[in-house]
Amino acid sequence: MKSRTFAAAIVLALANVPLCAAEPAAIPPAIGLSERAASERANLFAVLAAAKNDVEAREIEERIWTFWRSSADAESRHLLEESREAQLRFDYDEAIIYLKGLVQHAPLFAEGWNQLAYVYFLAGQYDASLQAIDRVLELEPMHYAAFAGKGIILIQQGLVEEAQAPLKRALAINPWMKERNLIGKDPVPIP
Repeated sequence: MKSRTFAAAIVLALANVPLCAAEPAAIPPAIGLSERAASERANLFAVLAAAKNDVEAREIEERIWTFWRSSADAESRHLLEESREAQLRFDYDEAIIYLKGLVQHAPLFAEGWNQLAYVYFLAGQYDASLQAIDRVLELEPMHYAAFAGKGIILIQQGLVEEAQAPLKRALAINPWMKERNLIGKDPVPIP
């Protein structure tokens, strides 16, 4: 009887406690952002998390990509453009030269490191790509594309189990990402 009385007292006490929705989890900070930029970034990821479909998510993703590129200064933009021109010619060695110059010029520009990782991937230099991705994630721990890229590289290297953690992290950040179908899948052959 005492235990029922105690349980009833707990239920009555809890009935007087207002129930609140949980606060959204804080996102890990990116390095080098102003307070205004950090607030904009947090808002973008909150909007992405609330996306209701692929179309809505793609629009938000484009805003995030614009945000990630927005901290580039004139020299960084020039080096990115030179790298893109080299990539269009499939001259990955030249593109890498420009991007190495970019990350030397702007070592805190996460998207510069991401582009370097991407071109290393295109050039088949997976280990160098993984090193650049690690730097991206140090600077911008919400870079879901870098996590997805890491997972794809690990799959290409035959490390399917190891690929699952970065792919799942990417999916936790962006549940609408195109690479979501790679989680738990066998390797995709390189064309």
